[in-house]
Amino acid sequence: MQDQTNLAIAALKFFSPIEYEKNCEITGHAPTPGRTEPLDGSKLLTYLEKTGALFEPRRYQVRIAELLSRLERAGLLIPFGQGNDLFLGKKYYFLKEFTTLEKKGLLWLSEALGPQFVRSQYASITVQITGETEAGDVHAGTGLAIAPNCILTCAHVIRDMTVYDTQQFGGQSYQVIDVLPHESIDVGLVKVEPTLQVLPSLAFRDPCLADQLYTLGYPRVPLARSAPLVMQSGEVTSPEVTLLHGPEVFLYSAIARPGNSGGPIISASGHVLGIVTEELTAESARLSLPFHAGIKASTINSVVGEIDESIILPIEDYE
Repeated sequence: MQDQTNLAIAALKFFSPIEYEKNCEITGHAPTPGRTEPLDGSKLLTYLEKTGALFEPRRYQVRIAELLSRLERAGLLIPFGQGNDLFLGKKYYFLKEFTTLEKKGLLWLSEALGPQFVRSQYASITVQITGETEAGDVHAGTGLAIAPNCILTCAHVIRDMTVYDTQQFGGQSYQVIDVLPHESIDVGLVKVEPTLQVLPSLAFRDPCLADQLYTLGYPRVPLARSAPLVMQSGEVTSPEVTLLHGPEVFLYSAIARPGNSGGPIISASGHVLGIVTEELTAESARLSLPFHAGIKASTINSVVGEIDESIILPIEDYE
């Protein structure tokens, strides 16, 4: 995954108009005087070889062509004509304008590099919160690190159990210093120390109808020795549903199981759309299929501000 990421960044740098003259010099291509011309994929192979970004790049022409196609479909590369090479002859420009949050990291590559990339970015900040119920049973939910000492989760996760004073995240021990569930909305915060790893370009936005998405969490897996981080894919099926009691939620088609609650719901573009909340099931319909619901980003933003004014949720405003 790291190799794909590095290669994608190198390709985008190569097709950037700002780098045109420098890249012509590297590849031995004569620049057009007074103009910036789009370069093609065949010259990218020379660039990768000359810069040492990839050893023997011509061995990987098929995969490089596939990567360029994915970057194009994601809107990161804009096609500008065809060169002489039949296989890697398409010419491109990289013209993306970054938002303030996008500039802080690489999540803007999510749509091009896919779910494996999304998982690699979010795995370190998606944690399992463990505790014990009144009956003495071990219980668990999922949380998302949103600040150096703060984990976002569902209120019912930290209400339904006594959270253990010591938590294990990524092989490191953390001490719980406060547990803060909201009184009426299913959002809560867990404060820990020492500081957590955070994702610099983490950004929240509200869901839109048919958004492709992924859920990440730690559902109970029968017979598993330890809880694995599980990813499910789906789409937003309804961006707004008003419940009889409580805030608006949104519905999605990805499967969520016990233990997923509090985990992030992430769009294909890398944004957090919300967190997994309790499923919606009619009590009288034993065999009915439940609706999977999420607390949306704007609701989380308001609630987090009520719980702790010092926590600023990073909302994507496209500025």
